[in-house]
Amino acid sequence: MNGMPYMGSRIPAAVSHQCWIFLCRTITFLCAGMLLRAAELPHFREQTVTKGLKYGYQIVLVDLNGDGKKDLIAIDERATELVWFENPGWQRHVLATNAPRQINADCWDVDGDGIPEVAFACQFETNPEKSIGNLVLLKHGSDIRQPWTAMEIDRVPTAHRVRWIDPEGKGKKVLLMAPLVGMKARPPLYEDNVPIYLYRPGDWKREILCGDIRGILHAINPVNWDGSARQQVLAASFQGLRRLELKKGRWISTDLTNGDPRPCPECGSSEARIGRLGKIRFIAAIEPWHGNQVVTYLPIGKQLKRIVLDDGMVNGHALAVGDLDGDGRDEIVAGFRGKGYRLSVFQAVQADVKRWEKTVLDDGGIAAADCKIEDITGDGNPDIVCIGASTGNIKLYENLGRKR
Repeated sequence: MNGMPYMGSRIPAAVSHQCWIFLCRTITFLCAGMLLRAAELPHFREQTVTKGLKYGYQIVLVDLNGDGKKDLIAIDERATELVWFENPGWQRHVLATNAPRQINADCWDVDGDGIPEVAFACQFETNPEKSIGNLVLLKHGSDIRQPWTAMEIDRVPTAHRVRWIDPEGKGKKVLLMAPLVGMKARPPLYEDNVPIYLYRPGDWKREILCGDIRGILHAINPVNWDGSARQQVLAASFQGLRRLELKKGRWISTDLTNGDPRPCPECGSSEARIGRLGKIRFIAAIEPWHGNQVVTYLPIGKQLKRIVLDDGMVNGHALAVGDLDGDGRDEIVAGFRGKGYRLSVFQAVQADVKRWEKTVLDDGGIAAADCKIEDITGDGNPDIVCIGASTGNIKLYENLGRKR
């Protein structure tokens, strides 16, 4: 080559070393950036189950016809019929015809015939003097698509939350019911004790599980706190979050956190769910009562660290926790009913569980009062289903997985 020796593509050692350092730093920076971001969310396809509600409040996912598919019970505050929608075509059926001011329901197969009974509360008002508070058990007849037979269990003014729970882990559940407030409670501070009642199937006699929660008691949720078959109660109230568990025949109460530290009535907690980030258990909450904040509580040492993920909600109410992308780390779904209503998903970043990213799933399409995360379509992916308050709708957000 014109008498010159061929040098190939060799680079001087000093330059090569500098390039190697630059390459390593670039890879490190890119990897760190990936770890400081949440994983990619699955793609969701919206389906409208119904637009015909008056003012949706709660959605219950339960197989009512024994076909292995989860049907939807819709609690509609301003309706007089308690209805359900049959999966997969979402045909509407009536469970009960005389159910004004319905507020909450939960299901369990009390008699073991394969079709769950429905416990629900209706005739609800926030003022105890104006609230009847019917607690009713519905049982199917020969045709489950016809109205079910109703049996009244109790009457408690402001009866507000209904939950089945297995406190001993033996497959035998008892029914819990919590009023919103005590009999003497009046706004704005609602200064009275509010009980949690327990009913055993068969005799259905009212027992007091807990009687010293004060102010507004907004939520009671069965949880598996210790990983055993036993279930505990996670309660959210003006006093924050409390765990209640049955030990040696006695219900033991443990205060977990005071919730929002502002003075009441902008205090405490409104909704709460348990989630996991791998081996780390966290609590997701909406705070304060019907509040503006999505909050997570993470165990730091022996304390629970309160982290506000979002403070822009108006009348926050819908909260669900579940692993939407199958990575062993739960996401938080939260929505609000007030002006500018949105439904959002929150994900913890890979390297720092104290940092979360927010993705708006539905902007203005549903004033979400309640959401659940479960596989509705039967494809193995957890879906999101929500019920709207002023929007009067139920939406299914079908999980399509990540694009390949």
